[in-house]
Amino acid sequence: MKMPVWLKLMLLMLFATAVQGSFAHHLQFRGVQPDFNKVVLICIAVNTPVHVATACGFLSGWLMGTVVGMSVGSYLVSRMVLGASLGLLELRVFRHHPVVLIFSALTGSMLCEAVFFLFSPQPNVSQWVYQAAGESIYNLLFVLPIALWVRRILPSGPGLVYAS
Repeated sequence: MKMPVWLKLMLLMLFATAVQGSFAHHLQFRGVQPDFNKVVLICIAVNTPVHVATACGFLSGWLMGTVVGMSVGSYLVSRMVLGASLGLLELRVFRHHPVVLIFSALTGSMLCEAVFFLFSPQPNVSQWVYQAAGESIYNLLFVLPIALWVRRILPSGPGLVYAS
């Protein structure tokens, strides 16, 4: 029996959240650690239509908010905005180029952090900027390998079908 694409995407998001909660703190460098959940969301959102990317953003925000245990609404909104904005690239940009993926990862991570900051302000703004910029740059290390993995999961060609 063939596993549906939507189930593969959900399991990938769940796996990324488990890796984030279990192993990301071991990769901490100067107080900054990668966000695997966000990296997987970026890779999915760049390669899917806006409605799929937004739904994956909802799942990503819900999972991260649940794992962290606070600011669940801020995670939901920031990840949905990230998914929707990167999903909109389908309309105007050739999304499968590595430069587009890297630019999307950098700007998408910063956008997600900025939206999170609007809904859940932090007391030390300079520390938050350092963390957000460092995490965005750190996420770039993992974007290309994870994007190759995500593209193997997704169906190829025009008229992508996610309900099968």
